[in-house]
Amino acid sequence: MNDQRRHLRYLVLLSVLLFFPSLGARDFWAPVEPRYAEIARVMFDKGEWIVPTVNGNLYTDKPILYFWLVLIASKIAGSVNEWTVRFPAALGGLGLVLITYKFGKDFFNSRIGFMAAAVIATSVRVIWEARWAHLDMLFTFFFALAMYFASRAVLIEGHRKQMLTAYAFMGLATLTKGLIGVVLPALILITFVVARGDRRLLREARLVAGIAIFLLIAAPWFIWVSLATDGQWIKDFVFVHHLQRYTGGMRHHQPFYYYFTTLPVDILPWTVFVIPALFAYRRCRGLLADPVRLFFALWFLVVFLFFSASDTKRDLYLIPLLPTVAVFIAHYIDDIAAGRLPQDALYRSISRFFFTLIALAALLLPVAVWVLRRDAFWIGLPAAGTLTAGGGAAALFLWHNKPLQAVAATTLMMAVTALCAVIWIFPYVEPYKSRRPFSLEINRIVPSTATLYIYADTMNDFNYYTERDVIPVLQSPAELGRLLAVGKDGYMLIKERDMKRIALIARELIVASETIGSTRWHLIGLGNPIPKR
Repeated sequence: MNDQRRHLRYLVLLSVLLFFPSLGARDFWAPVEPRYAEIARVMFDKGEWIVPTVNGNLYTDKPILYFWLVLIASKIAGSVNEWTVRFPAALGGLGLVLITYKFGKDFFNSRIGFMAAAVIATSVRVIWEARWAHLDMLFTFFFALAMYFASRAVLIEGHRKQMLTAYAFMGLATLTKGLIGVVLPALILITFVVARGDRRLLREARLVAGIAIFLLIAAPWFIWVSLATDGQWIKDFVFVHHLQRYTGGMRHHQPFYYYFTTLPVDILPWTVFVIPALFAYRRCRGLLADPVRLFFALWFLVVFLFFSASDTKRDLYLIPLLPTVAVFIAHYIDDIAAGRLPQDALYRSISRFFFTLIALAALLLPVAVWVLRRDAFWIGLPAAGTLTAGGGAAALFLWHNKPLQAVAATTLMMAVTALCAVIWIFPYVEPYKSRRPFSLEINRIVPSTATLYIYADTMNDFNYYTERDVIPVLQSPAELGRLLAVGKDGYMLIKERDMKRIALIARELIVASETIGSTRWHLIGLGNPIPKR
């Protein structure tokens, strides 16, 4: 028990350092963050808790739970802001780290649990998503909780009733991201039952009580929003954002092998241990006879194949399988450290080379920055120094056959590097990503009673930072031409490249301009021209 308490304290401290510092320090960056922020802002201002909208339209992509948590945090803070919108994601990251520890500890040993939690906490994808206003970390937390209690129910005798708790967390996962919150756990459990050939598990799944618990948690809001929107929300949610998204690509069409290229990046820097681990366990002897190993293997395979079969692919979709990868890596390192597996040539050569390469690349990075962007030299120096020291220390420990110390050095390296990015690198990048300054300039020029249009942009940054519930979007040159022909007063936001391409607007109508990153924006005065400032 003392070990568990110590491990949990360390993991909470690690997660807090990784996910929470300066969480609200930077502005919202497109594409998703401004949209979620604007949805929450409108709901907060209107006192709305049931129907999410954005730019005057129903928002039917995702359910409500993430926004409820944002609204609760905003009620406490007094307003919707960058911190309150990102807080549920960071909370989900913390929860995911702790539940990964429980997986490793309960089914293997406390050291594996501790290392698995450290691995998932310091993986590139988790660090990024836990500091970003995306709902995937919160969803994965609830999904992992459902899988935790389901695994205890099917793998540990005398814990069958814990399946009912799993149904409750499936309901919360569904309220966070949609039907995938129940479809994925169901597919994993059904596949496990089939592979084991144990129909008793199916009979003991407590389906009637479980479905009742699931519906009690998930159904009320879906019913309320359906009634409030005459069924339109449910129709779009199911047919557009589930069926069409899975089969039609939804602007994220990728080949079947896409996740073979993204998953290794997501779990960096720990990817280096996966290749020797796969070779070490390649024979998979006794996999079917070992229900624990089989359960984790099927969890990984079902999630990986399910999303690979979809036309719509995004790298963050695989976050739900990361706990299995973290436990796999931790199990391998534990076997190496305990002498159950040899420190073979593949493990030694790949791991030493990788961390030595990190140290050397980070050592040379300041030179490249000095040549290419001298103004960023001092900004990137702390991160480069951390990677040099951390990579060098990990390589040195591996040369001396000390894998546990290498894990500790890598964990510390990633934690400090993340802090360096938050403190120095993100503020440097901010002017290239944020539309807040130009939004404030727009508010200074454009009266609140005047209509503001935007051409071919749906990122919602300007909605949030100008505090305009609706900015009509002109989708085509024909639509813009009709507006200009009418001669209606108002203003319009348009990118320089679109203005050149459609050639319908005289440059004398430009009221204000701002370059954000590589994009130059113009504020156009429609109707009666206003002199450029």
